[in-house]
Amino acid sequence: MKFTIGNTLNEGFGLLSRHFSTIFMVGLVTYALPLVAGLVILVMTTGFNLAGNPDPSTMDSSWWSGFGIYMVIAIVASLVTLSMITEIVVKDRFEFGAAFGRALKNIIPLIIITLLYTLAMMLGMILLIVPGFIVMLMFYVVMTAYIAEPGLGIGGAFKRSRELTKGHRWGILAILLIVGISIGILSAIITIPLGMVSESSNSPVVVAISGLVSAFTSIISLVFAIAVYTSLRRAKEIHTPDAVANIFS
Repeated sequence: MKFTIGNTLNEGFGLLSRHFSTIFMVGLVTYALPLVAGLVILVMTTGFNLAGNPDPSTMDSSWWSGFGIYMVIAIVASLVTLSMITEIVVKDRFEFGAAFGRALKNIIPLIIITLLYTLAMMLGMILLIVPGFIVMLMFYVVMTAYIAEPGLGIGGAFKRSRELTKGHRWGILAILLIVGISIGILSAIITIPLGMVSESSNSPVVVAISGLVSAFTSIISLVFAIAVYTSLRRAKEIHTPDAVANIFS
């Protein structure tokens, strides 16, 4: 199957439909609930304003401590969720406990990969804007490759991502724009009316609903990111009918 925008979007919707209940359960436990809990704690302890920029006069050490704790929760939860949803897609049999254990082991390598990826993009942006985007697209599937193909290592995952995305980077950019804009519209449809009918953007109910919407739209983005990886693998590696059946066995 060729890597095209349409095929990849269909792959993403197919993954959501085939694994919806499992993805929903994993996303709820490993991402949505921790994110909402962290957000509620952040708002209640620091007065963090969801509707606008924070007041500089309130940004004392306790504010930064609360925000730091929330960011750690968000980063760890997102990496664990990415690892587990990737396993849902690429493995024939998914076991929550075993997948969760592997996800925890993956946290440090994935944080290192994230830092290297971010630094490479920043360097590209400093030199010129275009190289930054090229780096972003070149290594777009680096984390998914690390999780889905054990044994690659950090350097091998970057090499693997470069090989898989070669010749398809403009298509990946188009997919990112389509998915990003669509999810942004979906999120706005839900959150804007909620803010209009609520007296306070920082009420616990608004915070919880906003957190859940943010969490599940992020999970949808993760699924489509994984769809890019699976579509690239099929396009690059499948040459025989047997390979089609066995590539993700």
